[in-house]
Amino acid sequence: MIRAQFRKVKDAVENNLDKAATKTGLTLHRNEPLKQINNAKKSQIEKPAGDAVVIANAKPQAERVVLDDAELKCSEMASDIYKYLVNHEKKYVLHPEFMNGGEPTSKMRKILIDWLLQVHLRFHLLPETLHLAVFLLDHMLAKKLVKKTELQLLGVSCMFVASKFEEVFLPDVYDYEYITENSFNKKQILQMEQLILNTIQFDLSCPSSLIFARSISRLLSEDNAGKIDEQAFFVAYNMIPKSHIAMASMSISLKLCPVDGINNEQAENLMMQNMDCKRSELEHASVLLAQAALKMLKQEKLFACKQKYQSAKMAQVANLITTEAKQKLEKMSEIL
Repeated sequence: MIRAQFRKVKDAVENNLDKAATKTGLTLHRNEPLKQINNAKKSQIEKPAGDAVVIANAKPQAERVVLDDAELKCSEMASDIYKYLVNHEKKYVLHPEFMNGGEPTSKMRKILIDWLLQVHLRFHLLPETLHLAVFLLDHMLAKKLVKKTELQLLGVSCMFVASKFEEVFLPDVYDYEYITENSFNKKQILQMEQLILNTIQFDLSCPSSLIFARSISRLLSEDNAGKIDEQAFFVAYNMIPKSHIAMASMSISLKLCPVDGINNEQAENLMMQNMDCKRSELEHASVLLAQAALKMLKQEKLFACKQKYQSAKMAQVANLITTEAKQKLEKMSEIL
C-alpha cells in the first residue's frame, strides 16, 4: 500500500518535471545504473612504462639512514664549539680567595661537599648534577650571603636546584628534607632555592670540567688508533670541578696511568691547540690539581670520594693510587 502511494507521487513529480523541461527547452538525463570497472573492456589502470614489475600488495619499506661518526660527533663544528666553551667559562672563574671574609671556612666547605657526594650517590643522580651543585655552592659562598648555621641548607638546596636542571626523574623536595634528618623543612629549602636563583640571575649554563674532560677524551681517541683506557678516563673525573682544569686532570691521569698508543706530550699539544691554552697555564693548573689531590688523599675522614671510586662502576680507580703514584703527585705539585 505504501509502495503504491510512493510510486504515484514519484510519477507525478517526474511528469511535472518533464512538462517544465519542455516549456523551457531543457533536456533532462535520467540516472543510469553504474557500470562495474571489472566489466570494462579496457583496463582503467595503466601499466608502468619500461620493464618495471608491479608486485601485488607490496608494502613500502623504510630506508635505513647510515650516519658516519663524523656526523654524529659534529666534527666540522667541534673547533667552534670548543672555542665557545672556552670563552664562555671565563666569566664564571672565581677568585682563588673567594672563601675569605665569610663565616663558612674552607674546612666547612670540604665537609659539606663530602656530604653532598654521599647524597648524590644515595639518590643515584647524574655526574652533571654534582658539578652544577658545587658551582652554585661556590658562587653563593663568594657572595658572602650565607651564615655557617645555614651552610647545610645551602648545600642541599644547591643539589635540589641542580637536579631540577639536569635530571629527568628528580627526587622530591621531601626527600631532601628527609636526607637532612628534618633539620630543615620544605619552606626553608624553597626559600633558599629562590635566593640561589636570584643571586646567579638564573644563569646555570656554566660548562663544567666534566664537559671538557669528555671533549678531550674524544679528541685523544680520534687522534690515535686505540681508545683511551677507562682507568685514565675515570681518574680525570676524580678531581676538583673546575672547567679549565680538565686538561690538567687528563695530563696527570695519563702520567699516572699511561695508555698504549698515546704520547703524553703529543696529547698535551693537541689539548692546548683545541682548547686555546698556553703551556704555562697548563703547567700551573697541573700543579694546583696535584696539590688538591694530595690534600684529598691525606684526609682520611673525608672518605666519600674515595669510596665512590672504589666501586666496580668506576673501575676501582681509587685502588690505583699506590705509593708510587703518590710520589709522582708530590713531584708534580713541587714544579712551579
